[in-house]
Amino acid sequence: MRCPFLREAQVKFCRASAYRKMIVRLEGQPENERCSSSEYVNCPAAKQHLEDRPSIDHCPFLHESLVQYCSAAAVTKYIPYSESVLSRCGTDSHKYCELYLNLSQPNEPLPESTDRLQFVNGTQQTIDDIRIPDNLFFTPNHMWMDVGSDGVCHIGVDAFMTKVLGTIEQITFVTTKGYQRPTVSFLIRGVELQFVFPFPMNIVRANTYLRTNPEKIFSDPYTLGWLFETTEDRTKSHDKASDQLISGPEAYSWMKLEMERMTSLAHQISSLPDMRGAVLMADGGHFQHGFAQRLTREELLKLYNDFFSPLGVWNTQS
Repeated sequence: MRCPFLREAQVKFCRASAYRKMIVRLEGQPENERCSSSEYVNCPAAKQHLEDRPSIDHCPFLHESLVQYCSAAAVTKYIPYSESVLSRCGTDSHKYCELYLNLSQPNEPLPESTDRLQFVNGTQQTIDDIRIPDNLFFTPNHMWMDVGSDGVCHIGVDAFMTKVLGTIEQITFVTTKGYQRPTVSFLIRGVELQFVFPFPMNIVRANTYLRTNPEKIFSDPYTLGWLFETTEDRTKSHDKASDQLISGPEAYSWMKLEMERMTSLAHQISSLPDMRGAVLMADGGHFQHGFAQRLTREELLKLYNDFFSPLGVWNTQS
C-alpha cells in the first residue's frame, strides 16, 4: 500500500542550466514560453551549447519527466519516477515515516488501564500500560516484527522491554546489512547488552537515526523506534519467521505471564538486604518504569539472561 500523501507530477527543466530547477506542468500554463518555442535561441544558457545542435522549433535542452513528491513535507522535493523504487513512500514502509505518523494519527492516546484487556480502535491490547498491537509478531526475548503486505518487515523492541529499561545511554547497530540476525547493543548503566532477533533476515537498512535520538525507542517503540527494515530470504529458510513467533491472543497471555515474572523478580531483589542490612518490604503491585536503572551490574545481567537473552529463545527451539 502506498502512502496517501504521495503525489505525482509532470515537470520540466533545463539541461543547459548550471542549476536544475524543476517546474511543474500545470493546466492552463501558456504553451508559447521561450523554451518550447523558437525563441529559445535567445536564451543565454542555450546559446553556449547550440553550435552542434540543429535548428528546431523548441529548445533541445528542454527535458520533461514524471516525478513523485510528498504533499505532507514542508519543502517539496521531486524524485524522478525511475528512482521511486528506492523510496519507502510506495510501500507499507511509509507507516514508519514521521511525517505520515504526525499527520495521519493512526493511533489514539491510550486510556488508563490496570492489568486488564483493552482494545484501542480494534488494533491493540494493553496490560497495565504496556501495549500489544494485534498486527505484530513477538519473540520470546521481547522483540517484535511487522510483516508488510509487500513482504517488507520491520523489527524493534517491545513496550515491555522499554518499560523495564526506562532509558539507555547509547545504541550500537551490530548488524546493518546482509543476511544475518538483526542485532543491536544497548549501553545501560555502563553495561553493554546485546539484543538479537532470533532468525536470520535480509537486512535492508537500520534506523541509524536512533544513534542520535535513542529516546524514540522509548516514546514510540512500535513506530518511530523501529530498529531494522528487512525481508525474508525463502531460499535459505523453509519456514516463515512469523510462523514461529507469538501473536494474537497468545501474545496477550504471554505478556501477562512476563509481567508477573518481572514483578516477582523485582520483589525478590527488593527483599535482599542492602549494604546496611536493611530489607525493604514488598508492597505488591507491578514493577515500576525504569526498573533496570535501579539494579547493580550483577542484577542487571541476571535480568537480561532471564528475559532478553537470545539463548533462551534458541533453547526453546532445540
